[in-house]
Amino acid sequence: MAFSVRMTLMVLALLTVTVAMAAAQEGGDGRGMSLVGLIFTSWTMWPLILLSVIGVSMGIQRLITITPDVLVPADLADDMHAIFAEGINEEAVEEAMNAVAGDTSMLGEILNAGLDKKDFGFESMMEAAENTAAAEHNKYMTQINWLSLFAAIGPMLGLLGTVVGMIGAFFKMAATGGQVDAASLADDIGSAMLTTATGLLIAIPMLVLFFFLRGRVNRSALEAGVLGAEILDYFRPVK
Repeated sequence: MAFSVRMTLMVLALLTVTVAMAAAQEGGDGRGMSLVGLIFTSWTMWPLILLSVIGVSMGIQRLITITPDVLVPADLADDMHAIFAEGINEEAVEEAMNAVAGDTSMLGEILNAGLDKKDFGFESMMEAAENTAAAEHNKYMTQINWLSLFAAIGPMLGLLGTVVGMIGAFFKMAATGGQVDAASLADDIGSAMLTTATGLLIAIPMLVLFFFLRGRVNRSALEAGVLGAEILDYFRPVK
């Protein structure tokens, strides 16, 4: 959470510096609307910019923290197989539980839940592991579902800005009895359409990032479930 807040502040600071530089460069050149004027052509641009700052910060943070090596550490499964290779005994179980005690990865949580039920039998261990696997999958999906939400909100906010701008342009035409200057009307309509374009520019990369991260989480959850089942299979009763 702290990392995400720091990233948001960094992106916001970068955006502030960029806008300030653009304002200093284009604010007084007299060649039509400046870059800053285009950015803030509608009140809906403010929530769109805020949405983009939060979305970019969250996307970067999720890309760094949700990785296959973080979710399913390769050496953890190898260590578990090495511990149980010579059979199940109290010493091996204690060593395995110590190995996963501080592991917060998806695989570590699954193994920790399963080993914690060792006194209740193999079926209870597998059930605990499966329940934890589902909970871990939901936990990481919740973290990236915000990107999908932002991707859906972006175009809707942009469309709202366009509709509001178009309504204003038509009211302007009505107030002047249809004698409004064509160039002025085109400027109003163009400014209104800009919000929709901005919403799409925000939504498209966020949607791509969401599907990329969703695939990563799904693959890691499947791999963690398979590896967890293989390791807990050492506790299966011999018939």
